[in-house]
Amino acid sequence: MVARATLKPRRRAVRAVEKARHSVTVPSLLTVAARLALSRPAKAAYVTVGAVGLAALAVVLIGPKRLEQEVLKPLRGAIEPKAEKIWADSQGLREQIAGMFQSATPAGREKLARNFQSWIGHFRAT
Repeated sequence: MVARATLKPRRRAVRAVEKARHSVTVPSLLTVAARLALSRPAKAAYVTVGAVGLAALAVVLIGPKRLEQEVLKPLRGAIEPKAEKIWADSQGLREQIAGMFQSATPAGREKLARNFQSWIGHFRAT
């Protein structure tokens, strides 16, 4: 057997390696336009424009006075009493939260605000 000290380590030859050349493909105008037209902000704009268009069409077909008398006033009459009741019922809770913010230090207020934002975000997500 040959001692390890007498063996020469085998070393690979190092040679310059050419950089790989990747062809850069520029997307066509049609591809860019399609990507923009199908993006999330574009879809939101389509929905908004469509809703505004339908509302304008309803005003034109029905008339503004009739729309207010037959749609808006009954809708307002059904929603406002419930909203006022919920607002009145939440008075104690609103006062309690306002007291927490007033008694907290500035750093504590920031922490409370972050906690409330997190709490509200939880309910928006579910």
